[in-house]
Parts: sequence; C-alpha cells; structure tokens
Amino acid sequence: MTMINQYKRLDVFRCSQEAHRRFGGRVSVYHVLKEKSCFPLGCLYFVWHCVLLEKGNRCIQGYRFTGKNCKGCTYFIEEKVHLQPELLLHDDEYERFQDQLEDFETWLGDIRFKRLNVEGRINSVKPWFEQVLYPGQVHTKLRGYLTVIKRGFIGNTFFKDTFYIRISEGLMRAYSFVPKMKLELNGEIREDRGRIIIHRPKRIEVLKPGWGKPLTRERALVDVKTATLLNDQPDQCLACRWGALIDVMDRRKEEDRRYRKLYCLKSIADPEGCYVKYD
Repeated sequence: MTMINQYKRLDVFRCSQEAHRRFGGRVSVYHVLKEKSCFPLGCLYFVWHCVLLEKGNRCIQGYRFTGKNCKGCTYFIEEKVHLQPELLLHDDEYERFQDQLEDFETWLGDIRFKRLNVEGRINSVKPWFEQVLYPGQVHTKLRGYLTVIKRGFIGNTFFKDTFYIRISEGLMRAYSFVPKMKLELNGEIREDRGRIIIHRPKRIEVLKPGWGKPLTRERALVDVKTATLLNDQPDQCLACRWGALIDVMDRRKEEDRRYRKLYCLKSIADPEGCYVKYD
C-alpha cells in the first residue's frame, strides 16, 4: 500500500488572512480542517491595534507592542475579522480528496502511538529547536535533532512523502547520522500538527553509510545564533538541509499561539540569491 500525507497538501485551500499572504495564501489541509476548523464556515479572530504605536508615538505605559495588558486603555482598539478559506478543487476533485483524506486518517489512526519498523534514506539532518516567546524575553532550547526522510516504509506501507525521526543527543553520538545514510529501525509513530514523526527509535541498523560530518550540539547552537529568519517559507528552503523550522510557542498575548518559523542556517536572507545546492 502507498500513502501520502493528506494533511500537508497545499493544493486544496487558499486563505487571504494576513499571516498567510507571504506564502501566497497557501495553507495546509491540517491548518484549515484540524487546527482552525474554518471550512466551510470560516473563522472569526480579533486584531489588536494601538492608536499611539501605529502613529509612531510612544505607549503611555512603555509597551512596544499591543498585548493583553493593553485592554482597557483609551488607545486600544480590538477589530473583529471574519474570513473563509477558498476551495481550490472542483466538486469531483474535492469528493476524491475527501475519500483520500478518510483513507489517510484511518491508516494514521491504526498506527498512531504504535511501534513499527521504519526504513528510509536520510535526506538531511537538522537541529530540533523549540522557542518560547514571552514579553521582552525569548527562550530557545535545543531538544535534539530531526532526520528528514523524503520517502520510505512505515510498517508495510510505502509512505511517499516526508516524515521525520527525532534523534536524541545520545543517539547522535552513537550513530553519527548524516545525509544519504539508509536506516532501518523500530519507532513509535506520532503526528505533530500534520507532520509524521517517529519517536524513541530503537534497534537502529545502518544499511548504507552516508556522507559529511554529523551535527554536534556546539555546531547547532552556533548555527541558530547566526541564522537568518526568512520572511517567507519557499519550497527550496524547506527542502534544503540548511533550512531549519523552529517550533514556537508565543505567549506574548492573552491566547497562546503555536507556529513554526523558518531559519536559514547559512544566513542567506534572499533565497533568490542563494548559492547552496539542495536536493
């Protein structure tokens, strides 16, 4: 059986919400149907404004951005916005997608949290960072590493899409994971905001060696300090071994937000002028 990740498809919906404009309005199926549940009824959200800050003046309380502490202030404005995602598929195509999504979710439900044999070739190895944003503070922590597999076997299913294996510091020191290395292992299958991630890998066997120097903690920490935050998330940067997504928990407003930011570990700000070859 062959399976693709229906959650990560970008050809089903488009959204005009400001946060998605830098991606050309492309939004994943997971974001629309699972995270926001905004199709077909749309979503309602609130945008906070400060009359003083938007005119270039200083806040009377000394704040640099509009947040939950601003409620009740004379200059605070809360704007209610309603948006509805645009369906990009024709009726027959959408019906076919719904069947495919049902098949994918049934398959995922059967294997979620189970330990299965996994096989694949590493496309890239990236540091796995988590970042928590507080008012005036940013906490960034290296949690380990992510090996990126472009396609491979999960159990008896050929997964013709990207999935990830989380690697601890100890496993990295023991196996020195590098690109092109072919692996067979046993791991717990999980789904994280639409991504398929293999947790707690065991019985790891290197079927074919890879190339290059393995990542170290010291190198990863230096890379993230010198990395450049990209305004967009171009496909070539997501595919590149130097493009690293950081899981972010934003606690600067009343409601916590979870999202991912894309950094270039080569500190190249403009993807159009990038000289790095990627697969």
